Amino acid sequence: MKFWSFDEFICRARVLTNITLTFRITPTKIGQRVTMKKLTTFAAIVGLGVGLASMALAGAQVQLQDSETARQAALRKAYYDHPATQVVPSKDVKVVITKDSIMRSCCMPPNLVVAGDVTNITPHPVSYVRMVISFEDVKGKILHAETIYNMKAASLGEDEDVRRLLNETPHFDPLLPGSSDRFTFSIPTPMLPNFAKVELYPDAIVQ
Repeated sequence: MKFWSFDEFICRARVLTNITLTFRITPTKIGQRVTMKKLTTFAAIVGLGVGLASMALAGAQVQLQDSETARQAALRKAYYDHPATQVVPSKDVKVVITKDSIMRSCCMPPNLVVAGDVTNITPHPVSYVRMVISFEDVKGKILHAETIYNMKAASLGEDEDVRRLLNETPHFDPLLPGSSDRFTFSIPTPMLPNFAKVELYPDAIVQ
């Protein structure tokens, strides 16, 4: 069974209307005036049918588009979404998260990347900032945690093998009052448990 497209249906209906209006019928005993009145009424009915069909098909198309948009949004949410990282306030530093997303690549497992800026808001230098990110369940129980340092003190978080490879010793450059530095967490999502909450704890260290 062949189904007409929307445009083809409208075109055929218009042709039928034109044929109805231009078709010549020999006047009957009822009279030419009555015959033309019937033709006009029939044409109006056909036009009304075309209009109603157009509205119905247009409405169906809008519903299909809305349904597809909702489906794609749900897929994106399931693929990329995760609980947003919440920063625990600190009296010594201000943390602003500029990136909090799951990064995917063809060559490596997906990574949760949380990055941003940390600013010293005290009147004295801060040696470095230890950043702890924790993944918790709905009851607040910590399921997984990781620690990094601001970029100027990144070597503090390196293990012995990396230090030997880079031939460096742990060091840091203090954050002066009002100065800022970057930080970045990059955590493979396959190693993360099913979590409901993410919190970031900044700890300003003064030595």
